[in-house]
Amino acid sequence: MDATKTLYLHIGHYKTGSSALQDYCSRHADDLRQQGYLYPDAGRPLRNPTNHGHLSLSVARQHGFVPPPWYGEDVAADDAYAALAAEIEAAPETKIVISSEEFVQLALRKDPAAAIGDLARRLSAWDTRIVFYLREPLSLLKSWYNEVNKGPVGTRNFPSFFNGMNENFLSQQAIWTRFADVFGHENMITLSYGEVGLAHIEGFLKAVGCAHEPAQPQELVQAAQPIETLERRRLAKAAVDFGMASFSHIKDIGAFQEKAARISRDFDEVAGRAGLAVRSKLTSAAVIAHYARLLAPLLPDGRVNQKEVDNLRDMAFAVEERDPLLARELMETAHMLRPDGKRIKARLEEYRAKLGVNP
Repeated sequence: MDATKTLYLHIGHYKTGSSALQDYCSRHADDLRQQGYLYPDAGRPLRNPTNHGHLSLSVARQHGFVPPPWYGEDVAADDAYAALAAEIEAAPETKIVISSEEFVQLALRKDPAAAIGDLARRLSAWDTRIVFYLREPLSLLKSWYNEVNKGPVGTRNFPSFFNGMNENFLSQQAIWTRFADVFGHENMITLSYGEVGLAHIEGFLKAVGCAHEPAQPQELVQAAQPIETLERRRLAKAAVDFGMASFSHIKDIGAFQEKAARISRDFDEVAGRAGLAVRSKLTSAAVIAHYARLLAPLLPDGRVNQKEVDNLRDMAFAVEERDPLLARELMETAHMLRPDGKRIKARLEEYRAKLGVNP
């Protein structure tokens, strides 16, 4: 093995264009080799052959992670990394690019230091740099909800989905910090996700120092569901009845509010440490505002859960003193669902007047 070779380990995050990068690098592996960059064949699963899922999932599984449904293979970590080492040793290229967003799961294990340390030992023969994309939390939350609801079973509604989310997944602070602590802060290449298509590919190649210039248009690899039909599709796949599927299960609206604030604070902190200008737009009010956008297309069908309307109204009452912005968004949504509700309308007018907001 040659310790002078540099390995760029692209670990994600999820919903930051990883599939597009993997698709491009896979299809243009020969072009990358002309620039001295190897995109190895080793470590690629049969069902998802553009990424290096064997390398990420084999280690993550050893540390308690249950692989996603698409991954049906049973490849041992020792075997996966032995194949990688053999390919790198035989290759003349001095730069290696490995990509799998499933590496993020190592930072979310019960003992992340052990999981990431295991990975680091397997990569110790090379000078390893970590490539990680940060994505603004509200945008990440919306995209993840959209993605998960492409599956055969629908999730709970958007506020409940957020309420059950892993904070570290959304804030990304712990992911970045845990990898930086093991591989070294100086070896973190941190990018802000925002570009799509060709610009996204160009940005990635530039970040790893590759002079290859992609010239052909890059189509979206993972297209999002239209927001106009997302809720209708989700409800059609829900594993529970309409009442449960359309009810926000939030026992403590104050804790809901504080969770959003913590995620934003942690994201802003890590973005600042990484030298990125992006800042979080996630607030509890923003979660409810997006929920209203998701619900609006259902109104012509008359699909309104009246218990949810009461629930939104009562949550607004509970926070109106300490968070008038959240209270107004909750009541705006309740009013949208029950426009003739006199009590809702009267209190909403008070909120709007207090905040100086026109209807």
